[in-house]
Amino acid sequence: MSTVAKLTFLSACIASGSLIAYVHYSQAADRERLHEGVRRDVERQRLKHLSATGAGNDIVPVEGPTATSRAGSQLQS
Repeated sequence: MSTVAKLTFLSACIASGSLIAYVHYSQAADRERLHEGVRRDVERQRLKHLSATGAGNDIVPVEGPTATSRAGSQLQS
């Protein structure tokens, strides 16, 4: 195989690998952004529920992964 053919093959492999890595990164970032929207909606519903029940005077937003599990359990009950 000639040197030009080897360089062409190597550049095609690098370009393909870079494209695959970018697509995976982009999908992971999109998935995280979508999940962040769900977290905000759950927190908004939790605050709305607290204010509707009269416990809204001392609302403190909860941050972190436990916020979604607590709010999710309240929505199911």
